Amino acid sequence: MNMRKLATILFVTISITAFAQKNKVTSASNYLRYYADSKSLDDLNSAKAAIDEATENPSTLDWWKTWHYRGQIYAQIAISDDPSLADQKEVAVETAISSYKKALTYEDKKMDKAQMTREYRGLVNPTFEFAVEYYQAENYESAIKFFQLAEGINKDNGILDSSLTYNIALAAVNGGNTSVAVQYLDECINHGWKGYFPYSDKAKLYLSQGNEAEALKALEAGRLKYPNEQNLLTQELNIFLKNENYDGALNNLDAAIANDPSNHIMYFARGTIYDSKGEHEKAELDYLKSIELNPEHFDSYYNLGAAYYNQGAEMLTEANNIPPNKVDEYDAAKAAAVEVLKKGLPYLEKAHEILPTDQNTMISLKTVYTLVGQPEKAIEMKNKIEGQ
Repeated sequence: MNMRKLATILFVTISITAFAQKNKVTSASNYLRYYADSKSLDDLNSAKAAIDEATENPSTLDWWKTWHYRGQIYAQIAISDDPSLADQKEVAVETAISSYKKALTYEDKKMDKAQMTREYRGLVNPTFEFAVEYYQAENYESAIKFFQLAEGINKDNGILDSSLTYNIALAAVNGGNTSVAVQYLDECINHGWKGYFPYSDKAKLYLSQGNEAEALKALEAGRLKYPNEQNLLTQELNIFLKNENYDGALNNLDAAIANDPSNHIMYFARGTIYDSKGEHEKAELDYLKSIELNPEHFDSYYNLGAAYYNQGAEMLTEANNIPPNKVDEYDAAKAAAVEVLKKGLPYLEKAHEILPTDQNTMISLKTVYTLVGQPEKAIEMKNKIEGQ
C-alpha cells in the first residue's frame, strides 16, 4: 500500500467518524422531538445521552447545533414534573443556560437566532422558581445564585429587571452577604429602583453589623433623595436616640426644616427629640405644627396625647406621695394632674379615630378615661380592646 492510498483511507475514516458524531446530534434532536409527543422519560434520557456524547467529541464540540440541542434537552429536564428527575433539575437549568449562551456566540446562516433567543429567555422562569424556593427555605446563598442566573439571562437579552435585582439584594441582606448586598442595593439606588427601600435596607444591613457610621451615611443619602420618607427619618432618629445624640438629631432636623418648612414629618421628628430631652413645651409646638400641616398624621396626635398622659401620670405619682394629713394639698395636686390628662384626651381620641385598631392608643385612652372619672368610656374602650 502506497502513502497516497493510506492518506485516502485515513481521510475517509476521519470523515466517517465525524459523520457518525454529527448523527449523534441528529439523534438527540430526534429523541427530543419524540419526547415532545410521547412524554416518555426513555426518549428524554436517550436525547440527553446522545447530546452528552456529542459535546465530548472534537468533531461536534464546536458546532452550534450541538449546543442549541443541548440547551433544549436540558431545559426539558429542568421544567419536567417527573419526580425521578427532581435531583437533576437544578444542574439541568444551569447546563441549559450555559448551552444557550454558547450556542448564541456562533454565526451561521442556518441558525434561527431569534427563536434561539426566545428559548433562552424562557429559562428565566424556572431559574427564578429555584431562587424563590431557596429564599423561602432561608438558603440565601443558593437563592442569590439562581436569582443571579435569572438576571444574567435578562441582561444577555438587554432586559433590566428592577425586581430581580432587588431580590438578589434582599437575599444577600438576609444571608449577611455584605458585598453582594451592597453591590445590588447600590445598583437599585443608581437606577432609582424601589424608592427609599434600598437605602433603608442598606442601613439595616450595616446596623446588624454594628456599623452605625455607614448606616447613617446610607440614611442621609436616602433622605436627600426622599426627604418626606418617614421610615428613613425614623431609622436615623432611632440611632441618634439610642446613643442619646439629641444635638446631632436636632441639627439635622433644624436644617431639614429650614430647607422644607412645609414638611410635617420634620416637625414631628423634632418634637420626638424635644420629648426625649424633656423639653415638653417645644415638643408640643412641633407636634401642633405637624398636625396643622397634616391634620391626619396619626403619630403626631398620638405623641402629643402621650406627652400629656406621661406628664399627668407623673403628677399623679407626686400627688400620691403627699402625706395623708395634707388633704387640701393632695386634692389640688390631683386636680392639676387630671387637668393635664384631660388636655391630652382630644389628641388620643383623634389618633384612635385615624387608626382605630392601634392597641397602644386604646390602652392609653382606657387608662386616661379611668383617671379623669369617665368610667363609661373606659369600659367602652376596654370592650374594644378585648374585641380585637
